[in-house]
Amino acid sequence: MLLKSLWRKTSRSTAAAGEPEHGHPAGRFRLRDHLTYTGDYHLERLSKLLELRYHRQFPWNSDDHIRSMIQFASRVQDQDIQRELLLFYLNCSPTVQEYLKTGGIVDGSHYIHNAESGNGNSRP
Repeated sequence: MLLKSLWRKTSRSTAAAGEPEHGHPAGRFRLRDHLTYTGDYHLERLSKLLELRYHRQFPWNSDDHIRSMIQFASRVQDQDIQRELLLFYLNCSPTVQEYLKTGGIVDGSHYIHNAESGNGNSRP
């Protein structure tokens, strides 16, 4: 928890200093650069589930295809797919988690947006 708050403070001060966000000149976030081994594993399992159940293939050759896969998975009402999506999210770095929540990738009504309350409920 301490590292997460330190990371947020550092990233805010970097952005305030006028440096390019996420280390890229155009400010474009590169999802593949921030994936951990475990995150990669859960993303692969998610991809396989979507292919087997919905006959949707998402190639791994670009960030855009990965974003499309996550967008599709966040809208599907399937317990196994939602479980893999959550495992992927939980095993990502804070940078990727924030990007998924604020970048318009995960559907706005998805429970990941309510994860700050600790139980997934949207009640105050």
